[in-house]
Amino acid sequence: MNGGKDYASSRYIFTNLNELTRLVYPEDDMQVMDYQNDEGMTIEPTSYVPILPMVLVNGAEGIGSGWATSIPQYNPIHIVANLKLLMRG
Repeated sequence: MNGGKDYASSRYIFTNLNELTRLVYPEDDMQVMDYQNDEGMTIEPTSYVPILPMVLVNGAEGIGSGWATSIPQYNPIHIVANLKLLMRG
């Protein structure tokens, strides 16, 4: 019908933020981020900067050539408490 021009129609290209997202990425920070442009539309930023170190929330484990890492998951409430202690000195 369209000579193949419609074979790769975009679908499901939009997402919505979960309500919990604002606890990790404050709304005020959104104004200073470097946003990408896709076909004239402003889309997500090139990177996000969370207020919590997410590697401590999610943990990480992996191996590479001569290197290995194992970071356990921590309770976000405990991370916040420790960050406050660090900021107080």
